[in-house]
Amino acid sequence: MFRSHRWLLCAALILSSRMAAQPPLSTIQDVLYRADGSPFNGIATITWKTFEASDSSDIASDVKRVTITAGNLYVQLVPSTTANPAAAYAVQYSSAGKTQFSETWAVPPSSVPLRVRDVRLAPGAVTTPGPPSSTSVQLGDVIGLQSALSLRPTMGTGFAVSRAAVIDALGSVDGAVGNLSDCIHVDGTSGPCGSGSAPAGNAAFVDGEIPAGAVNGSNATFTLANIPNPTSSLALYRNGLLLQENADYTLSSGSINMQSTAVPQTGDTLVASYRMSASLPGVGFMDQETPAGSINGLNTLFTLAQTPNPSGSLAVFRNGVRLKSGVDYTTAGNSITFGSGTVPQTGDILQCSYRIAQ
Repeated sequence: MFRSHRWLLCAALILSSRMAAQPPLSTIQDVLYRADGSPFNGIATITWKTFEASDSSDIASDVKRVTITAGNLYVQLVPSTTANPAAAYAVQYSSAGKTQFSETWAVPPSSVPLRVRDVRLAPGAVTTPGPPSSTSVQLGDVIGLQSALSLRPTMGTGFAVSRAAVIDALGSVDGAVGNLSDCIHVDGTSGPCGSGSAPAGNAAFVDGEIPAGAVNGSNATFTLANIPNPTSSLALYRNGLLLQENADYTLSSGSINMQSTAVPQTGDTLVASYRMSASLPGVGFMDQETPAGSINGLNTLFTLAQTPNPSGSLAVFRNGVRLKSGVDYTTAGNSITFGSGTVPQTGDILQCSYRIAQ
C-alpha cells in the first residue's frame, strides 16, 4: 500500500512539472503612431494557425486581441521562425470601429524586447523554418524558390530603361534597338512604321503614313517610306480629301510628284495608305475603280466590276469626299444606287475601293 502511494506521488510530480513547462516567448514592445504624429489608439488582432514550437510544444490556432493605448503595444508570442512548419502571425490593426491596415509578423527567438520593425514581413516575403533573420538564408532553404525563379524571364544584355521590351532568342528580356520613331515588329526587329519583312505571299499594309517632304506651298515632291504594290493601292489624302492619281499627282516608285494645281500649302496635311504586296490568300483588292454608269446629273444607278465582299469594305468617293452607305447611296450585289440628293453631276469623279473573295 505504501509503495502504491509513493508511485502515485512520483507520477503526480512528473505530470506537474510537464504541465508547468511553458514554450519560449519573445516580447514585442513598441510605440505606434499615426501618419500625423499622434499616438495610435486601437486594437491589434493577432491570429495564427497551429504549429509546433522549437521545444516541440504544440501551439493551437487561436486569436489574441491586444489593446493599444497611447501608442503602446506590448505582447508576448511564441517564436514562429523556429517553428515546425514555418509559421507566421497575421496582425490586423483596428481603430474607430474599422480595420485600418494589416501586416504579417515572423517572430524570432529573442531574450530582449523586439520592435514591430523587427518582426514585420515585407509584402510578398516568405517565411521558412531555420535560423533568425540575422543569419543569411540560402536559395535551397526555401522550398520551391529556385524553381519559381527559373520560370521568371532574365535580364538580357541589351536591357535598358525607357525602351520597348522584346524577348531575345534565349528567352531573356531585352530592350528594342532602333530609332525612337521606329515601330516594333512581332519578331522583335524594328524599322520605320509601315515597313517590315512580311513573309512571301502575304500582304503588308501601310496606314496613315505622312510622306516625307516640306509642306510649304512650293515643294511638289514627297517621298513614301516604301513602294506601293500595286501602285493603284495608294490612297493619298490632302486635308481629308482623296486625291486622284494623274489628275492631282503622279507616282514613281516611292516618289509622289504633285501637279502644280495641287501643291500642298503651309498647314495642309498629307496622309497616305497603301499596300506593299498584292497577295493575300482568299482576299482580293479593287482600288480606285470608276463604276460603270453615266455621270450626267440624272443617272442614279452605277455598276462595279465585281461584288464587294464583305459589303462593308466598299468605300465610295465623289470628288474626293467619302460618301456614307445608307445615307448617300445603297448597294445590292455589285450595284450602287444614289439617293436623289446625291446624284453625281456632270464633271464629277467617282472612285470606289473594296475587297473581294477569291
